[in-house]
Amino acid sequence: MTVLFNPMAWRLPHWLIALGSVVAISLYAGLVQPREIALWFAARPEVAQAFSDPHFGRADALILVFSTLFLAPFALFVMLVLMIFAIAMLGGFVLPVVRWFSLPDWFATAFVLVAVGIAAWAQSELWLPRSLWFLGLLARAWKVVLA
Repeated sequence: MTVLFNPMAWRLPHWLIALGSVVAISLYAGLVQPREIALWFAARPEVAQAFSDPHFGRADALILVFSTLFLAPFALFVMLVLMIFAIAMLGGFVLPVVRWFSLPDWFATAFVLVAVGIAAWAQSELWLPRSLWFLGLLARAWKVVLA
């Protein structure tokens, strides 16, 4: 029971429960309003005219929502496995240098994660607009399907 009062001793399930509790409380208290966030994404100018075809617009939106719901978990799993493999491989390249400086082995993984994060931030102009466009398209599809 004392583990619960010492966050330094928490393991992954403890952190997931704490994060889920914070999200649930913030949703219940109205601090985060997902409907307004989704409407903001759906009203973005680059997707404002999506799914506006009178005959096939709703069907296209339904196909996008269905495909995303059922294919996204598999795609996220594959992406997670590839990222873990890449981080482990790059960490293996950095490990001899870390050991040469007499640092702990986990420092190699932390260094690679920081380097990957900096590289992702530096290249955000390549992936961020497309990600925002897709989130807007998905929000617009949900809006069309639920309307």
